[in-house]
Amino acid sequence: MNQGLLHSKILSFASHIPDNFVSIDEFAAVGDLPGKLDLHRLTGIEGHRKSDAEEGSLELAIKAAEKSMTRADIKPEEIDLVINCAVSNLSGKLGLHISPSMATIIAKELGIEEAICFDISNACSGMMTSLMIADSMIKSGEISTALIVSGENITSLIDEAKSNNLWLKSKAIASMTVGDGSAAYLLGKSETPNQVIFSEPFTFAQYNKLCIGEASKKRAGPLMRTKASQLQQGVLDNLSEFLTRSMQHMGLDWTEINHVYSHPTSPKAVEKGAEIAVATMGPIMQLHNISHDIANTASTSHCMLLEKSLQAGKLKSGDSTLLISFGSGLAMLAMYFHLPEGIEQWL
Repeated sequence: MNQGLLHSKILSFASHIPDNFVSIDEFAAVGDLPGKLDLHRLTGIEGHRKSDAEEGSLELAIKAAEKSMTRADIKPEEIDLVINCAVSNLSGKLGLHISPSMATIIAKELGIEEAICFDISNACSGMMTSLMIADSMIKSGEISTALIVSGENITSLIDEAKSNNLWLKSKAIASMTVGDGSAAYLLGKSETPNQVIFSEPFTFAQYNKLCIGEASKKRAGPLMRTKASQLQQGVLDNLSEFLTRSMQHMGLDWTEINHVYSHPTSPKAVEKGAEIAVATMGPIMQLHNISHDIANTASTSHCMLLEKSLQAGKLKSGDSTLLISFGSGLAMLAMYFHLPEGIEQWL
């Protein structure tokens, strides 16, 4: 096959946003945190979504995957690749799944029998990294259709953080800005070029110890320790160069992009990044800074924002969209794509 004639496109995306909304006053009210810290004022987060007790990473992922397959009218036997990119991989009881790959289990649950299956771990940039891998495999002719999926069951980080003396362990406070949810994308072949384009991946290893996640020794589930202000400043210090080089690499005009989504570490952080982006690149046509009621859902964040925009009637077939990912490490990656045809009929 002539590799120069192979292209990819987004066939569908879907997110499961849990109905259970937990207000920030229920877990991080003023007075709960050191120095009467007002987390809502600092971050702009009003609360998060929490999965049901029986919903672990697998169950959350299945809900998003099934919705994406329905939207694309794709049958299980048509899927050649399944990548799971969740940070958590936890059961509803917070047990950690290690082997076989979560992607293998997801595929089995969905009736996908002949696909290549593997997991990718790249913190909050895992979804974007996985999409980039799938895109390259489609363009190489190795596969035709890929399912990229993640279920993030991570609000246990909040309970772990609150089990500590936060005056002494202030690096646990950032754990209180997370939420649960899931996401799935389907990629397929396209006859039209440039329907999906990726920037160069940027990695700034000097920031690699500013956010560490690991298993908790005192309780079930994970813990996270983050030097949030330093990590945020690392993003802001490098954002201008990243955007400039990314637009040049992808051959795009920033001001003509219909929709821009930044990884939502918090609404206030996105506002700061947007100021730099506008000063460097020019006006943003439409910035979707709408994570106030879902918080930071790790690898699923962009898709959950897309789902919210879809529900609000903000998305149209063929619109150009840019996702900007920031992952602990520090990893930065952008993805440009056109929204699928018929998206208006998904709801």
